[in-house]
Amino acid sequence: MPHRRWIVAVVALAVAARVAAILVLQSHTVPRSTYEHGEIAANLLDGRGFSIRFLGVDGPTSQQAPVYPLLVAASFAVGGVETPAALLLLQLGQAILGGLTALAAMLLAREAVPGRPRMAVLAGLVVALHPTLVYSATHVQVACLAALLVTASFAVSYRSARTGNRADRLATGALLGLLTLTDPILALIAPGICWIWIRARGLVGALRPLATIGLVAALVVSPWVARNYRVHGEFVPVKSTFGYAFWQGNCSLSEGTDKVVRPSVDRVLEARAGGSLAERNRALWDARHEAGYIDDIALTEADDLLLSSLTEPARSRLLFRRALDDLRADPARYPRLCLRRLLAFVLWDDTNPKTRSLIYRAGHLGLTLLALLGWIASGPEARRPLAPTLLAAGLIAGFHALTIVSARFHVPIEPLAAVWAAGIAAGSRPEASAEVALHKADRNRMIPAIRTRSGAAARGRSPAVGR
Repeated sequence: MPHRRWIVAVVALAVAARVAAILVLQSHTVPRSTYEHGEIAANLLDGRGFSIRFLGVDGPTSQQAPVYPLLVAASFAVGGVETPAALLLLQLGQAILGGLTALAAMLLAREAVPGRPRMAVLAGLVVALHPTLVYSATHVQVACLAALLVTASFAVSYRSARTGNRADRLATGALLGLLTLTDPILALIAPGICWIWIRARGLVGALRPLATIGLVAALVVSPWVARNYRVHGEFVPVKSTFGYAFWQGNCSLSEGTDKVVRPSVDRVLEARAGGSLAERNRALWDARHEAGYIDDIALTEADDLLLSSLTEPARSRLLFRRALDDLRADPARYPRLCLRRLLAFVLWDDTNPKTRSLIYRAGHLGLTLLALLGWIASGPEARRPLAPTLLAAGLIAGFHALTIVSARFHVPIEPLAAVWAAGIAAGSRPEASAEVALHKADRNRMIPAIRTRSGAAARGRSPAVGR
């Protein structure tokens, strides 16, 4: 099959797998499944702006980044607030995002390792069929969109560093800004993007393009930052909740996540064992609702009264200080929590009932092992250009190990792991292909231009670099 047909087939497979999961699992019929995103979306449509009831206070919020709640609001506007029809529409849209993620993974592999087209196709296949990526389309969560934006940001970064095209640089900055407004933690991929450019152009040659990328990203984010200042009366970069999340993951009652370990969760799962896939999925949802949040057991009525008297950023700072006090009282506890979170990120989060599914655990562990084997098998010619993606994944994993972890936090880097895993089929030698010739031709076209500009500079004329 020609390479382009493979690409189309993989994208179609990714969309079909997610549509099948949506229709079989029926998550759009599960009540109380939209959490903060749904509440913000409903308030937007009700004319109350980007607001929520958070820590005892109703009002404008920066508890969530803006992009995903706006998508939820769009689906509510068409299908009705919190209705199964609206959630089905949203999830079908996320199935399309899954297809685009598979496409972005193939483009990423092709741009980073141009001599191995089979590696690109296999990376797309892994993204198309990996269980947690497919399952993420059935949830009202930012993870599905975030996975696409992380992958696309890297794909366009590799392309822009190769071509030097101004439009590609602008697209890289726009994607990075959009990613930051989707989940600001994922802006940690920025050092990886810098590394891509430095590898391609050297430190001095990368400075101007990276400045352009950073400026565009800042321009994309700046309207939301200005809104936050107007709403809160102080500088809030994107979200106001770092201290709150740190408290959830590190207060004296925490297991390192935002969830509560309750014996009743096991009873819910045992009572609903068996049945169809939709019934099993409903049982996992019921168990998740039974588990609840750390807030339910760690905050008293007096705490609620105190927090309600503060601004949203001040509430987060207060809880951050409380978490630090708890950690100082038992200094050995924080390293244990960090290790536990790192293992939960690499393996699975035992506090989340949904990770008890054998399909989830087998898929998650399988991708981790395949990524490791693929990284080793792909050889240094593939590992070196892909190293920036590994840096980004490591920074994201490290951040969550130090603060708080959840199963959904792993989803955005899974397409990167799929690219690493694809190294198994690619082998350690480049494949002879038209794409290799294409990339060589691009480089050959660039060399005369570079020489011409160098000659012009030597004769005292200004080279037209970056105009």
